[in-house]
Amino acid sequence: MKKLIAILLCLVMVVSMVACGGDANTPATDEKVITIGIFEPTSGQNGAGGKKEILGIQYANSLYPTVTIGGEEYKIELTYADNQSDSSKAPTAAQQLVSKGVTAVLGTYGSSCAIAGGPYFEQAKIPAIGTSCTNPQVTQGNDYYFRVCFIDPFQSVADAQFAKKQGVTKAAVITEAGDDYSAGLGTYFVKAFEALGGEVVEVNFQTGETDFSGTMASLASQGIEAIFAPTSIETAPFIIKQAREAGINGCILASDTWDDVSIIQRVVEAGASIDGVYFSTFFIEGDDTNPAANAFAEGFKAWLKEDSARLTDNSNSEEISAVTACGYDAYMAIYYALEKAQSTDGATLRDALAALDVPGLVTGDLKFDENGDAIKSYAIIKTATTEGFVFADSVAIE
Repeated sequence: MKKLIAILLCLVMVVSMVACGGDANTPATDEKVITIGIFEPTSGQNGAGGKKEILGIQYANSLYPTVTIGGEEYKIELTYADNQSDSSKAPTAAQQLVSKGVTAVLGTYGSSCAIAGGPYFEQAKIPAIGTSCTNPQVTQGNDYYFRVCFIDPFQSVADAQFAKKQGVTKAAVITEAGDDYSAGLGTYFVKAFEALGGEVVEVNFQTGETDFSGTMASLASQGIEAIFAPTSIETAPFIIKQAREAGINGCILASDTWDDVSIIQRVVEAGASIDGVYFSTFFIEGDDTNPAANAFAEGFKAWLKEDSARLTDNSNSEEISAVTACGYDAYMAIYYALEKAQSTDGATLRDALAALDVPGLVTGDLKFDENGDAIKSYAIIKTATTEGFVFADSVAIE
């Protein structure tokens, strides 16, 4: 009878361990974990860009998977919420991350989604680090939103100065109606270009529109010399191809969203020329003035090729998008802030970010101004070739 009771007690112990998710042969773990929320589009018109930012974040996490706080090591885990490139759906994605109790948030690609989701992070006192969301409204009035990229007034001035340098006197500005990012950039470019003595014709289009032939014919008849089109990756190839078909042979300018090799791939596949396409951006591979950028490029490419799924998310290319570098730097910003704060408390972490001063990150030195915006001094201008993007100019802004 005693032997039977002993056997039954052993069985009860095993069942209890399994019911609690344990393994009878595995000791319990006391591993401490910090969860960082990834607020990015993996679907919708900005899905390609969102995936590239995520790759930068994941690469940084692979290099810095733990952080020491108060003498104890914490594992940093990533959790994801797809904002679907849609400002009406972004609040739901933001709330999902808040409900998971994340320590901080990284993202997003697309200013409209950042603006829509930001108040939920602020209310929960969860610091958010913007990656490539450049509209000033992302951080204005929100003490918990920061960003590692420059802002739209900054890059619009760079684009306007570059256009003037190319001899452009009359430009068309093509923006997407209802999109905060596109509209904001268009407005700032108009102001900057007119201040330089240039003339502007403004045009907007509806989300999802792909037929610009009538618009391009009208612009060509008005003697347009160049186009500034701060639009999505999905829209870019239609604008480029149809502008050239209409006889607009001058430069086609854009903003950081066009730093995506899939645009080149689609334009070439459509039988159009990619020559004369330029855009402002945050990072370029082979920047001899920044050793961190070169080290990042070398390491990221090796990591990228280790997994075919990563290459797929990078548009089946080894070309490094600037937004990938922004994703990396956003992760490093929160990593250094955690080290500085020695706490996961939201308010304490926010204060650590505000006081952060990190030299030599991939997109340059990192320090935030009073609005939480990264302090930058120049923008890089890239141009497109059939082989990829190459350096065209560097525009300093005071």
